[in-house]
Amino acid sequence: HPNSPGIIYCLSRKNTENVAAKLQDAGFSAQPYHAGLSKEKRSTTQEDFLNDDIQIIVATIAFGMGIDKSNIRFVMHYNLPKNIEGYYQEIGRAGRDGMPADTMLFYSFGDVMILKQIIANNGQREVQEGKLQRMQEYSDALICRRKILLAYFNEDLKEDCGNCDICKNPPQTFDGTTLTQKALSALLRMKEQVGANMLIDVLRGSSRRDIFEKGYNNIKTYGAGNDTSNYAWQIYLLQIMQQGFIEIAINDNNTLKVTPAGKEILFENRQVKLVKQKEIFEQREANKTKAKTKSRSKATIIKDELFEKLRTKRKEIADQKNVPPYVVFSDATLSQMVENKPIVEQDFLEISGVGDKKLEVYGEIFMQVIRNYLTEKKSSGTNIKGSTYLITWDMLKKEKSIEEIATERKLNTGTVYSHIAYLYTRGFNVNIENYISQSDLNEISAAVKELNYPKELAPIFKHLNEKQDYFKIRLTLAWMEKKN
Repeated sequence: HPNSPGIIYCLSRKNTENVAAKLQDAGFSAQPYHAGLSKEKRSTTQEDFLNDDIQIIVATIAFGMGIDKSNIRFVMHYNLPKNIEGYYQEIGRAGRDGMPADTMLFYSFGDVMILKQIIANNGQREVQEGKLQRMQEYSDALICRRKILLAYFNEDLKEDCGNCDICKNPPQTFDGTTLTQKALSALLRMKEQVGANMLIDVLRGSSRRDIFEKGYNNIKTYGAGNDTSNYAWQIYLLQIMQQGFIEIAINDNNTLKVTPAGKEILFENRQVKLVKQKEIFEQREANKTKAKTKSRSKATIIKDELFEKLRTKRKEIADQKNVPPYVVFSDATLSQMVENKPIVEQDFLEISGVGDKKLEVYGEIFMQVIRNYLTEKKSSGTNIKGSTYLITWDMLKKEKSIEEIATERKLNTGTVYSHIAYLYTRGFNVNIENYISQSDLNEISAAVKELNYPKELAPIFKHLNEKQDYFKIRLTLAWMEKKN
């Protein structure tokens, strides 16, 4: 969502400042927001965000309560939230205007351990750990995520949403029993006194000094998982934990312990299903290549360009009036302007979110932006619906003849006359009698009525014994349409 507002939630104040700084270095308009900032700074940041002077807020959960901003296009979680209730409320701040919006959640071992340590030092530990567990389960779900969210709040979604990452890319599983047994066996052979990184390094046969100092290079499973990448082991180990075969001992330096369920894998031939994971480097390289070669369609480029021009004009007006931009027009209204490209009042009034008052105050301003853009694109050789009429209109204003317009634009004169008919019906200040006499208008309109308003021009042409030109018939129909 280029240039569109969004929120990134972080677990700590330090993270909000670090992420905001990195975004600023990358050229984004971003600011941190957390309770450690002064009241004045928080107030200014919030106001700037509402007024689209800041694109991205990087915040702790302290931000967002009571924020009345409908056009937030994305909400990202840089860390795992503590519970589903908070997560649900935070992602609900995206897309309140009904336009497409995205949410994205990242989390890691580190998040889980930090949150467990926080919970251990607070009250209601059992309840909070249960909620964290549900959040983890949601994050690693293999079924529609929206179903899980709604079910948590006792709502029933009959069909999959078709929109979340699971619905769009259903995961493939494989028999991960042997891989899991390697991890559990190595963990027991190291007396359950290591963390995740050490376990992975031993399984991959790392030459770390401390592995040799502790004799872990002598255990049977040393190097038994060297055919699996470090990244893939992290992913599989997380799945093994979340299926309840390994647990993190918070009170024992975050070391890993094999659970009773894990011992069933080792000693009772219990089977384990794991989700397939692509190697991270292959995936990243593929994504990089795709990003470099992927080109946007001409239609998408045009929509983005025109939306940005309208958005800039909206911001300019909002700043002059000292109001948030959405008060002028919502993103949804601007998007419909981009889609329909209204260049006259009656078309502009049909845009959702435009009434008589807004037409009066803002109509001509925004229509001029659209007219200028269409004319500019047409002049550069890009055909957009509506632009060809505006070029003809500009040439008519310069008092060029029909023949001159046709020659310069490499059109036939009949096409130019059809442009004039369109401009006349859409409210442009065209004097139709410059191109057809009143007597011809009367004669042709009488024939149209006699034939009960046919849709085609040919029956009218024949009825008039082929004495009236097609362009005059077309102009007469426009005259009758506007008159009625």
